[in-house]
Amino acid sequence: MLTLILVVELTAVAVTALLSRQAVVTTADLTALGIIVGLGLLMGELTRHVERVRRRFNDTPHVNLTSVWTFSAALVLPPALTPAVVGALYLHLFWRSWYRVRGVRAYRLVFTASTVALAAHTGWLVRELVAPAGPDQWDRPVTVVAVALAVLAYSAVNSGLVAAAITLHERRLDLRRALGTGKENALEYGTLGLGAITALLISFNPAWALMVVPALLVLHRSVLMRQLEEAASTDQKTGLANATAWTTLATAEIQRAARDGSQVGVLMVDLDRFKAVNDAHGHLVGDRVLQAVADTLTACARRYDVVGRWGGEEFVMLCPEVDAEALRAIGERVCERVRELRVPISETGGGAVDRLSVSVGVACYPEFGPELQDVLLAADDALFVAKDSGRNQVQTIVAAIGDVGAPRAPSTGS
Repeated sequence: MLTLILVVELTAVAVTALLSRQAVVTTADLTALGIIVGLGLLMGELTRHVERVRRRFNDTPHVNLTSVWTFSAALVLPPALTPAVVGALYLHLFWRSWYRVRGVRAYRLVFTASTVALAAHTGWLVRELVAPAGPDQWDRPVTVVAVALAVLAYSAVNSGLVAAAITLHERRLDLRRALGTGKENALEYGTLGLGAITALLISFNPAWALMVVPALLVLHRSVLMRQLEEAASTDQKTGLANATAWTTLATAEIQRAARDGSQVGVLMVDLDRFKAVNDAHGHLVGDRVLQAVADTLTACARRYDVVGRWGGEEFVMLCPEVDAEALRAIGERVCERVRELRVPISETGGGAVDRLSVSVGVACYPEFGPELQDVLLAADDALFVAKDSGRNQVQTIVAAIGDVGAPRAPSTGS
């Protein structure tokens, strides 16, 4: 980890020095530099409270929206000036937004700024190789291609170096932690697109860059609202939907199924003998086991299924457009995959938790209905049948004929 940090920082300095040897800095370049740094610092000041809250709620590579200014600098400034933009913006971020945020340290600031500087230099090199005439001729198709390739190169270098650092630090490969979610990556590409537009405006007249500020203010607050909504609806240990959010989604799906005359399946999944795992290895290992089971459920789910954590070691899955046979097959697949799990006891090796199993209860709407709670009750009853029958299996129950609310009897099999 330390080696990677030093290599990245020294490489950023070396590349900057190499690209700056024959660079010619004009008065127009200095004017553009002042505009970019000034607007970047203004945006940083106007959004510092939003940025501080966003940083606290983010557990994946953080997209801070400074790429608007660093990427535009890479397109319109000589390489010698781009690190000045990066340095000014990240020093301001650290001082005004990140200084009191847990986990943000000065060495991380230097490393992040170095990765951004290298990404900006890479973007400049790609643009220079494809369209050496520079971004002053924006009407040329080759310039559009050059900027698009520069976006990809910038993102690849920045994300790749950050992902490598996270993986080395945590000593395990977690793609979500290392590369971020699809939404975060989409935000990064959107920010780089705004950076290209900002460069276009600066190439005509630097004052036009002021038009980007209102859009960025709205984007900052919109991203914060999305993060707060996700935090309110997400289970913090597993990343799944929490019980409240899952119930809301499931209720809406049951209502849709009632209108369309379709079926909806529910799986209640309980991790067998989880207390023994906590007692033997501690709660930190128990949390790893919960995360591994949550990941397994997500992998077994179809694209439009909704997986949630119901509470403790109990999970729930909503499966629209499914019949009883297909629902049971999903449950069997979950059982099989959990049996194969081996969860490391520590990040440095030294054994693993295995022989895990789950008990699964399944129920379908409208066989058990008419409300979501009726289907949940049936799935929960089936889960208890699975527990009483020896665990590590899938069970369902049958409704009393003519009365959905009547006592239910366990089905045979599994």
